[in-house]
Amino acid sequence: MDLLKATKLKCSEDFVPIDVHFRLYAGPGAGKTTFLTKHIKRILEHSTKLNKSKKIACITYTNIGVETLKNRLKDASSDVEISTIHSFLYKHVIKPYLWTLKDCPFRIELLNGHDEVNLTRSLLKEFKDRSSSYFKEKNNKELSDALKKLIWHLENESLELKFLKAYQGKIESHSIKKNSYMIYKEICWENGFLSHDDVLFFSYKLLKQNDEINRILRAKFPYMLLDEFQDTSPLQAEIIKIIAQKETIVGVIGDPCQSIFSFQGTDEMLFENFELKNIKNYYLENNHRSTTQIISLLNHIRSERDFKQSSPSEKQGDAPVILIGNSVAAYKYVSEIKQEFCTLSYKNEDTKSLKFDIESADEGKVDLRYGDGHRGWMIQFIVQSIEYAHQMKIKEAIKFMQLAYHKVNPLTEEEAFINLKRLLDCYEVFSKNNIKDFYNNYIYNYSGVKTKVSSGGISEFYEQTFYKSIALNVKIVDDTSLFRTIHKSKGDEFDNVLVILNDTNEKNNLKFLLSPDLTNEVHRVYYVASSRAKENLFINSPKISNSEMKKLEKLGIICVTLSDK
Repeated sequence: MDLLKATKLKCSEDFVPIDVHFRLYAGPGAGKTTFLTKHIKRILEHSTKLNKSKKIACITYTNIGVETLKNRLKDASSDVEISTIHSFLYKHVIKPYLWTLKDCPFRIELLNGHDEVNLTRSLLKEFKDRSSSYFKEKNNKELSDALKKLIWHLENESLELKFLKAYQGKIESHSIKKNSYMIYKEICWENGFLSHDDVLFFSYKLLKQNDEINRILRAKFPYMLLDEFQDTSPLQAEIIKIIAQKETIVGVIGDPCQSIFSFQGTDEMLFENFELKNIKNYYLENNHRSTTQIISLLNHIRSERDFKQSSPSEKQGDAPVILIGNSVAAYKYVSEIKQEFCTLSYKNEDTKSLKFDIESADEGKVDLRYGDGHRGWMIQFIVQSIEYAHQMKIKEAIKFMQLAYHKVNPLTEEEAFINLKRLLDCYEVFSKNNIKDFYNNYIYNYSGVKTKVSSGGISEFYEQTFYKSIALNVKIVDDTSLFRTIHKSKGDEFDNVLVILNDTNEKNNLKFLLSPDLTNEVHRVYYVASSRAKENLFINSPKISNSEMKKLEKLGIICVTLSDK
């Protein structure tokens, strides 16, 4: 970022003109949410463009960010549409106007929201038949996971369905054929499955085809503010540009050093390269979140590539700590000195294996949906329901419970809730046992389930598979637990943080500290993880050399060697 072309704000409450496009650079803990809420309140107070039918659109990347903004704005939130980009476009573009799309390939009568798509075994078979693909039944999970990685890529106003990396479409020694990509989408759309990425695809098509939709959007939303803009994809950015061509004032807030979603098509340079006519640039460099000791480490990782952060209150604390040893020993060490802390890692299995006390994260690679037909799907959905309920995500938990029983005996929301409560009351018992016990004692003979698991290969498999191994595999959208991936910690903060480094090449584990380079996304991911800590930061690395230890100690880091016993 060229600071000479940007105006420095003294604090997050500083004034920015309400009727000009702006871009705000803001590092971790800089007070972006405070800035947003203050700016929104100024617009509501001084703008002449708002009335009962005209609102401010405030877009952020996660549902956690949405809830944070709603809580901050309180009474004023009724005059502001706060949502994620996908939810905003679904509500204001897809749901009301998809039917107008010429030769629309989606079955409009089945339109009912957007979600992650998981094809059933029968639909995967249909895909293989229609595309003349010869993937084995045992590879169904790998095939489903691969197909979900297809994204809509924008190139010179043309949309192409593709894998970002060639290896993403490879299963064992075979690759998914390029001419089968659209067959996958056709099957999804014929069955009413709309992915989050499809929301962007159809929104772009509609906005390009029908300028009346643009006119209506601009009339409804004379202001559009977008937080975490560094996590925006080129397709999302182009949609915003289309809307902002006339009338609508756009403000984007972000930090390229925290761009960590390239696997979803984001580009770290997009925030800096995003241009609108007469856009004004600003930056915030304070860090209100962390201690000076943590901020010093963050500045080192950032390598002063644009600005150097400091604590306005000169908040003091302990030095960051490197814990040398396995993750179990690191977790035990921190738990003995801190009552509560958040554990973060690159992979879901690495944190959840600590939560469920599983020695090997590989145990969490079990997914019943592709191993036992409908019964497998039923058990998987019930486990998902239970784990969502543990995070008080009751609406989602009820949805999964209804999905579990929809082919056996469809449940009402009330019936699904009653069943959920029944299972939660027994959680301490079945969560320690195997899936055969869970199914036969808690699912069999309830609400129309008549088949018991008694013998054969599936019986042996279920006896050897434990509930916690399935629960570990559940990926919760907007995870709010204290065991998360680093990506799901975005927009959040914690007093104490333990970061688990898990690069299979251990020589790369500490490079983000020893030779930081924030053009490297892995380094940015660990920068984000470290910046979540307010009071204490612990980083776990399996091994470390004496020379590396000396370099780290010069940075003010304490190194502690753990016993793996």
